[in-house]
Amino acid sequence: MEYKSLYAYLGHGAGSKLGKEVAAKASEFGLKLEKVTVDEKLSPSGFVYSYPVDFLDKFFNKEISLEDRVKILEDKVNLLYPQLKSNEVKDDLPF
Repeated sequence: MEYKSLYAYLGHGAGSKLGKEVAAKASEFGLKLEKVTVDEKLSPSGFVYSYPVDFLDKFFNKEISLEDRVKILEDKVNLLYPQLKSNEVKDDLPF
């Protein structure tokens, strides 16, 4: 499961009000959160929480189709393993 901080997910700081709303909703669902250590200039506590991306998608009403999710995963795999580019991989499937 992929986790992201609100900053990484939104591309900008969320602010304390929105951060508290997201944390409260995550708590209602009993989600496991991860703590990410950050510079105290960014957050006085020295850490931020990261949330499951699926939860953040639902919270911010960003529905992503299955095809788009597969494309995102394929792009990540291609970045990590460039030797496995889809046009170089041959399979035995008849279709």
